[in-house]
Amino acid sequence: MGYNKELEQIVSAPIGLKHRLLDRVSKETKIMGIQNAVKEMLSNGITCFMDFRERGIEGINLLKEALIDLPINYQIYGRFEATEDIRGVFNLSDGIGLPNYNRINQDNLERLRKLKEKSDKLIACHCAEKRREENLITNLISDKLVDVIIHGTQLIKDDLQRIKSNDLSLVFCPINNSYFGLGFPPIIETLKLELPISLGTDNLMTNSPDLFEEMRYLYNIFNILNKNNKNIKLTAIDLLKMVTINAARNFKLDKTMGSIEKGKSAEFFIIDLSDINFYSTEMDYNLIYPLIVQRCKPENIKKVYIKGEQVFKR
Repeated sequence: MGYNKELEQIVSAPIGLKHRLLDRVSKETKIMGIQNAVKEMLSNGITCFMDFRERGIEGINLLKEALIDLPINYQIYGRFEATEDIRGVFNLSDGIGLPNYNRINQDNLERLRKLKEKSDKLIACHCAEKRREENLITNLISDKLVDVIIHGTQLIKDDLQRIKSNDLSLVFCPINNSYFGLGFPPIIETLKLELPISLGTDNLMTNSPDLFEEMRYLYNIFNILNKNNKNIKLTAIDLLKMVTINAARNFKLDKTMGSIEKGKSAEFFIIDLSDINFYSTEMDYNLIYPLIVQRCKPENIKKVYIKGEQVFKR
């Protein structure tokens, strides 16, 4: 229903299409939608997701109810509608997910700062998705409240340098940004600065949760933007890190997940390299990474494991 509509028409609260649709459907329909989305994630090899949960405490409780019997790792980044809701949302969630830094006035800033000082929870924020606002970016960085920046589509080199020097995490959502006609993420400057970015699929109502598609799309964008400069490379291993170890580090989860190591949770999936779309006359350690990144589809994922237990089988 949002096809060929602009971002504000779809997501702007309270009159955007998304909010009007959510208002008119039942709680049971919402729960079924969440559960089906998680089943799709598992079938695509996704074992952990971060949810920017709208609608305050009500939204957080709805998500928790929907996921109570589903075997997937997740973190809830709650949103507050009013200052008096901040403490309740913060306490119930794994962190705060701000739709824009203009939500932060001095009162909100101090409340969030005090709450954050007493916990290890993160604060994430959408930034420079559709437009770059210099003052907003400057305030976001100088306030030292936000840990993770989502989108960053319109960021310039100076912004990225400040993000790196302030040790902020950055998540690109390339397919969803293109769906809304907002542009491409600044992947060339990001690679030059060696920023350890991760990838997200963003709005599940418009975009399927398929991280292999995100990796391939980002690689194709990179090749177009980088056609006159072959000194910069984006390897298949770089791309795989963006959806595994980089993602875990960016959300402070790398001690327990993100890579296969002794002592970490056993989170992995199994693919069958004898499937017809993987056929190759030559195969070695170095070739396997671009083969998987370029060729892997959901139907190639045969089994998915979380905490050492099989949670999906195709």
